[in-house]
Amino acid sequence: MSDDRGSMLPMVGGLIFAALIVLGLAADVAVYAATYRDAAFAADAGAEAGAAMLAPAASYEGDLTLAPDTAVDVAVSAARAARPRPGRSVSAVPEPGRICVTITQSHVTRFVQALGIGPTAIVVTGCAEPRQG
Repeated sequence: MSDDRGSMLPMVGGLIFAALIVLGLAADVAVYAATYRDAAFAADAGAEAGAAMLAPAASYEGDLTLAPDTAVDVAVSAARAARPRPGRSVSAVPEPGRICVTITQSHVTRFVQALGIGPTAIVVTGCAEPRQG
């Protein structure tokens, strides 16, 4: 007769270890998604605010033309004000008929960093154009 007591202990220990790894990765993915969502919101808010800055002379004639310098300044300040986070950089570029705001947000993963993978950067761009409405 053989003694099988304790034979499940290594398997249960391995399963608990695997479950902790999956839980850590899930937490990192959730934090990454939340950071991305915040950056996307800020980019969209900045682009929409910048798109509202019209050239006065053209708007009196019914033409929806951006005032590029004003649009960039307003877009950058609105993007910085929308859910401000440390480690975030904001840039805005006026294009013909629209303005695009790019947010670069540093993101540090807690669990993955322990595996030797360093911080990542999240880059999100939001564009908007002036429209009647």
